[in-house]
Amino acid sequence: DMLLEQIVRLISESKKPVLYVGGGSLHSSEELRRFVELTGIPVASTLMGLGSYPSSDELSLQMLGMHGTVYANYAVDKSDLLLAFGVRFDDRVTGKLEAFASRAKIVHIDIDSAEIGKNKQPHVSICADLKLALQGLNSILEERLGKLKLDFSAWTQELNEQKEKFPLSYKTFEDAISPQYAIQVLDELTNGNAIVSTGVGQHQMWAAQFYKYQKPRQWLTSGGLGAMGFGLPAAIGASVGRPDAV
Repeated sequence: DMLLEQIVRLISESKKPVLYVGGGSLHSSEELRRFVELTGIPVASTLMGLGSYPSSDELSLQMLGMHGTVYANYAVDKSDLLLAFGVRFDDRVTGKLEAFASRAKIVHIDIDSAEIGKNKQPHVSICADLKLALQGLNSILEERLGKLKLDFSAWTQELNEQKEKFPLSYKTFEDAISPQYAIQVLDELTNGNAIVSTGVGQHQMWAAQFYKYQKPRQWLTSGGLGAMGFGLPAAIGASVGRPDAV
């Protein structure tokens, strides 16, 4: 409880906080959404965390890292508080470790003790089920909603300007359909609600960037393992498990 109180205090003292969420946050999606409702903190996701927070929401920065959006990487670089929930500070996210979130105090919550401090030393760390930790944080925030008066509107406005200046883009061709455009159209036609599985490679990154996932477990991809050919059996499994889904 003392650590949760400390995190709430850091949030209240922050001017430019960012949530950095990964695959460990997928089972805590409802609690994460409530946390964002209570705080107004923008959310950047890893490749494996896509769907834990709706990509179409105004507070979503979509994916960060090597293949991420300019504005997600900008947000982490400029942040004064990085809330790292269910993540492992993978090199595809961080790049040069000492330059990653170098201005920020870091809070790391993960269920795997081996990940805490492995790549980046946090200022506050909790080894716990993220769902339980978020429930505790939300409870404190709900109790103090009137007193805390969190206002990150200037920060979100700064990030919105970055979104306008540096949107995800791609080349178009008169005589051919670009893959990115095809994925965008698929997103529009399915309202971001389809289950998408991929193999490994460039198509995987395009599917991560240009489809706006709304819920956990919509995005099925082999991340750290990088197994080519994963997409077809994953799609078969999804079809068996969720026969009514697209």
